Amino acid sequence: MRGNCLIRVLAGDSIGGLLALVMVFNAHGKTLTDEEDFWEEPQIEVNEGVLEFLSQPPEKPVHHHQNQITITRSSLQDGWVELSQCHHHLDPVPRLEIVYHPQRIRDIRIVSLSNIGHAEVLGHKLDLSDIKRSAEICLSAQSRALHNLGEGLYQLRNGPYMRRFLDGYYPMQLSLEVRYPAERIELSGQQPLPEGGVDRQSMNGRFKWSGWFTGKLSTQLDFRLNPLSE
Repeated sequence: MRGNCLIRVLAGDSIGGLLALVMVFNAHGKTLTDEEDFWEEPQIEVNEGVLEFLSQPPEKPVHHHQNQITITRSSLQDGWVELSQCHHHLDPVPRLEIVYHPQRIRDIRIVSLSNIGHAEVLGHKLDLSDIKRSAEICLSAQSRALHNLGEGLYQLRNGPYMRRFLDGYYPMQLSLEVRYPAERIELSGQQPLPEGGVDRQSMNGRFKWSGWFTGKLSTQLDFRLNPLSE
């Protein structure tokens, strides 16, 4: 095996085009993925992966990507939503970055971290070093995630989420919670999250889902104006 082993975790938070890319660096500190090439989709060579939801969790804890998204009344006007995000059980590596789309993220703030030697916000990136086993980091930000489709229809897109090593895809846990103003909009559909999630709930003003999968996962939540709204 070569000394510079490529490990890539594409950890989605691609709500509305916001894409969080976790890139592992080699021992010399040089990124193994070129960011400029990454944003040009036709230049990316990736194995598509077959999406498979797991009925049972893996024997050992895996990367857990946790998103809480809050849609406010102002989000319906400008598309910006509140984002709280945590990465649990990060792989132990000397250094990595979490990179977001520069035009769809703002006001990134580190809320908490553990088992990470150093963490710093650099524009639209999080630079992490000395990541130990069972490391985790939580942040807050604003994401331009909500799409106004017209005629009272809105759409929230998430993904792709994936955990990739070379050409293989490994188990990952996703927990997604979306809060929205039920007096203004109502959830009209979602895909492709199965009903069998370990914590799937859909109630007035909140949608929750949590489960494990392998491959590439992209989700879509559809909303429409509440007919009883003003």
